[in-house]
Amino acid sequence: MSGGSTTLYFGAAGVFWALRYLGQGLEFDVSKLADRNAREYASFRTYPNHASLLMGDIGVLLLGGNSELLRQRIANNIDLPPKELLWGMPGTMLAASFIGERSLFVRQAEQLLAAFIDTPHGPLCVQELYGERHLYLGPAHGFAGHMLALLRGWEWLDAARRAWVTSAVMRTLSLNARESPDGVNWAAGAEDEAPRLVQWCHGAPGMAITFADAPFANAELDRLLARAGELIWHAGPLAKGSNLCHGTAGNGYAFLKLYGRFREPIWLERARAFAMSAIEQCRAARRTYGQGRYSLWTGDPGVAVYLHDCLRAEARFPTIDVF
Repeated sequence: MSGGSTTLYFGAAGVFWALRYLGQGLEFDVSKLADRNAREYASFRTYPNHASLLMGDIGVLLLGGNSELLRQRIANNIDLPPKELLWGMPGTMLAASFIGERSLFVRQAEQLLAAFIDTPHGPLCVQELYGERHLYLGPAHGFAGHMLALLRGWEWLDAARRAWVTSAVMRTLSLNARESPDGVNWAAGAEDEAPRLVQWCHGAPGMAITFADAPFANAELDRLLARAGELIWHAGPLAKGSNLCHGTAGNGYAFLKLYGRFREPIWLERARAFAMSAIEQCRAARRTYGQGRYSLWTGDPGVAVYLHDCLRAEARFPTIDVF
């Protein structure tokens, strides 16, 4: 590995994760990957003090197993601003859940919950990212990503925190849902006038993928999720390509999630229809560029994982639901 990224999101760690998930049994030296990752993350000069699941060191350390350094890096985020899933505390909360670290998870959950404020758009965290302040809604940078982490450790939250999270999910989703004849969508930010995107990071797919796993029953939540699924279907495969973060495979996971929640065959049929579109998009891109795109979240390995899960009718979003 003489060049390129090492991260889970668009680097070597994500490729290794995908190969392991797909049963390839690849052997690799995590220590060398970790050394390179530390240098790479420092060079980003974005949030060098934060431990990061997708963009930094946490994903690489998780690949290496349950280590004391991993615990130390997760704990490092407790005294820092929560940020969001890609860069900050929600990602390390997921990491704590992956290795069964209840104490670390709960301490971070307390910090994250304390960062929520009441707004006209519901309970939200103000995101200070790249020198700007936003009330983001989606899983990559906003509300859904914060709630994703809290929902993952549901059994570790006390009754009062569970009740608050349940109420906050319903208030914020309902207040920001934008209905149309085609279904329901959400804007990237709560203060945006109208939704423009339909992808995992911003829009209905990310909301459906996150909240279809909600461990509580609510008729209005089910209605919003089903209507989000309709919007994704009407929007069709994304012109941006086949990838997970902002492509057809990522959107297809919404159908797998809805199949898991509702057990209605239509959702599995739609997931597999999107899978066929993703295959053709991959092939078309290879013909155009003469090569594949080798990253988990933005390239072909993520599509391969999606196809694997479609065959098995499973909804395990890579490195978020399963590690």
